[in-house]
Amino acid sequence: MADILPDNLWQIRITGYYPQKAMTKPHRKKPIPKGEFNPPKYEIDSFARCILPAIQAYFDTEAGRREFAEWMTKQQTENKTA
Repeated sequence: MADILPDNLWQIRITGYYPQKAMTKPHRKKPIPKGEFNPPKYEIDSFARCILPAIQAYFDTEAGRREFAEWMTKQQTENKTA
């Protein structure tokens, strides 16, 4: 079965021109109050699975390890003062 969609449909093109239809923001009739946004657990899990490899790759770098060490020392000093 041949693909119906062209090959370049999912490629990102940086041309500087974006049609007006793509620039419009989605609009809701009523804004969601801050305390009432409760996404389903499966969506949170899916998002976490998507970003976990990037987070792990960052903390495997030298800059990531250095930032984590700085955060740990900051946490230890805050816990001693509290």
